[in-house]
Amino acid sequence: MDFRDDAVVITGAGGGIGRAIALAFAAEGAALVLGDLADSVERVADEARGAGGRAVAQRGDVGRSADMQALAARAVKEFGGLHVLVTCAGLGASGLLAEQDEGAWTRVIDVNLNGTYRAIRAALPQMMAQKRGRIVTIASVLGRMGGSGFVTAYAASKHGVIGLTRALAAELGSQGYPGITVNAICPGYVRAGMGVAVQSTKAGPMPGEEIFDRYYKRQVPQRRMMEAGEIAHAALFLALPASAGITGQALNVDGGFVMS
Repeated sequence: MDFRDDAVVITGAGGGIGRAIALAFAAEGAALVLGDLADSVERVADEARGAGGRAVAQRGDVGRSADMQALAARAVKEFGGLHVLVTCAGLGASGLLAEQDEGAWTRVIDVNLNGTYRAIRAALPQMMAQKRGRIVTIASVLGRMGGSGFVTAYAASKHGVIGLTRALAAELGSQGYPGITVNAICPGYVRAGMGVAVQSTKAGPMPGEEIFDRYYKRQVPQRRMMEAGEIAHAALFLALPASAGITGQALNVDGGFVMS
């Protein structure tokens, strides 16, 4: 793989899956604009440069359209284009619908779904002008199923991300932009970021790895959590020129947890 001619924008690049995707693209020579609210995005940019990529970090909030427009503009200014967008920014905020505060619910929807929209909306004009681009959204296997409690807002947001991905793929193709593909990656339980964070359960707060072992492991044929690097390799695959015929798809990377 060779991404030396590509400018890649990644939201949520300051840790977890976003960091792994940034480093994977850097290893293939990509030019990176890394966005995140956290200061850690600066360290990830340093790591990316050490891995062989060109990288700049920019603080930005997917809740603000102006911040997403600034990320897209930075890619064009620094690297002459915007060829790949990966939307990794996400929020968990587990809880039961009947008990969860409305503000917590709407915050999850705003970050996970509307934040994905804002990043895409900012990147599209440049991709449309180029007549080519790759948009990779990060959804979840919980966007393919209902989960098993305490994830209602998260599951709803990720169902929305998959719907947005599919609808936009159809829209762009029918409007004369077949060179811009839009696909989602649906991770299972990942040993990074939200996948290892403490979450609410019926038995009380519990780390993600324990939740997986207790409730999900027996349902996963490979009997293991995914690693962030495995999600990153899927993103690289979907960004390749050779993947031009793949659009509107939701790719599960979950050890066989959800087969579809």
